[in-house]
Amino acid sequence: MEKTDFKKELKHLYRATQKIQEVDAGTGKFLVIDGKGAPGGEAFEGAMQKLYGTVYTLKFGLKHAGVMDFAVCSLEGLYFDDPREVSMEEWSWRMMVRVPDAVKQNHLSEAQADLKDRKGVDASDVKLEQFKEGRSIQILHLGPYDQVGPTYEKMEEFMIENELTCNGAAHEVYLSDPRRTAPERIKTIVRLPIK
Repeated sequence: MEKTDFKKELKHLYRATQKIQEVDAGTGKFLVIDGKGAPGGEAFEGAMQKLYGTVYTLKFGLKHAGVMDFAVCSLEGLYFDDPREVSMEEWSWRMMVRVPDAVKQNHLSEAQADLKDRKGVDASDVKLEQFKEGRSIQILHLGPYDQVGPTYEKMEEFMIENELTCNGAAHEVYLSDPRRTAPERIKTIVRLPIK
């Protein structure tokens, strides 16, 4: 059974440099969970438990059944509020993990039931959705999450200079595990859809 690995198949979306580049982010299928509150806060951590519990249960269930195998991809986040206007505790967000297009709703439902039976985790608010982003700019942010502001400012300047307009939510792709990576070495791709 061949293993799907999006970090290898979609390198342009899961690798970046510290220079702004334009990419076509296209369309993908994701497990998603929506929430509100500060990243790292109680609501956020609860959402992460549900999302990761579901994606790993899905992966191993499908592999064990001989249906498909895939590497669990990077966590991605969409942020819908401007941090200059809305306090972090009020941020609305969507956390997502890309899955193969062959994953169907019945696969998700089986994984959710298994997760609830085995771990007592109710992940019924994890959804399976197509996400279309299309034309975007992105850059690699190196450093702590709470210091990403200047990276967004740099991207805003780039859009003004190139007569571009932001066309959707701020998108972050988390390449590092902050529990195992020094803050100054944390890698995050920052992506903005444009028109």
